[in-house]
Amino acid sequence: MSPALPVILAANRDEFYARPATPPVALAPGIVGGRDLTSGGTWLALRTDGAFAAVTNQRSFGGRDPVRRTRGELPLALLAGEAREMPRIAAAIDAAAYNAGNLIFGSAEAIWVAYLRPDDGPRGTVEVVALGPGLHVLANDRLESPEFPRAEHLAASWPASDQPWPALAAALGRLLGDHARPPDDRIPLPPPCAPYGHEFLASLQQICIHTPMYGTRSSTIAGLVPGAVAHYLYADGSPCTTPFVDVALDALVR
Repeated sequence: MSPALPVILAANRDEFYARPATPPVALAPGIVGGRDLTSGGTWLALRTDGAFAAVTNQRSFGGRDPVRRTRGELPLALLAGEAREMPRIAAAIDAAAYNAGNLIFGSAEAIWVAYLRPDDGPRGTVEVVALGPGLHVLANDRLESPEFPRAEHLAASWPASDQPWPALAAALGRLLGDHARPPDDRIPLPPPCAPYGHEFLASLQQICIHTPMYGTRSSTIAGLVPGAVAHYLYADGSPCTTPFVDVALDALVR
């Protein structure tokens, strides 16, 4: 995003409140991220050499298949290899073993996104796409999906990335805590099979989500440079009210 910080990550974790998780901990040698205490995986992990991997759900109105494996193990599987090998590792995933999801991964040198769709054929399909320079916003669908106007709002509100890190981090924290809602005519109507109505669907189009059972549980802001994680901030709660703190990555992996 800038010569000083080639990659800047800003991510919210949206999840059911009843699903317990930890703030960043050592997940494997040299790898740090939050741990999902229900299934043992993670939603976003960073490696001390500057590689990262994250997973999102693919929105499905039919719900998840509890028999399939947790998608939270996939960021760790990707980070088990060298950064340049991550696209090959992703392409080899048995998509049929997991519920549909999206992966984004890489380092300051290159970033990829992978779309896992389990019901496309016997082993499902994994589509790996290299991302070019610029701003990319991944929600619970493909990049640039018209179904997620909140992604457009976030992209349009992204602060200038060449400002000093303290100012940029503060601006990104405010953006991750944004409660603005798109106009109703931009929010698609849920299909008849959906277990919730239009109002709930509209609340999911906020960047920072609040509903009685589900919402934004934590946030991560990171700056990556070749070979290292230059900055790592974490808010262990909704970013609209929870301060971001510096994560001592090296201390956690010792």
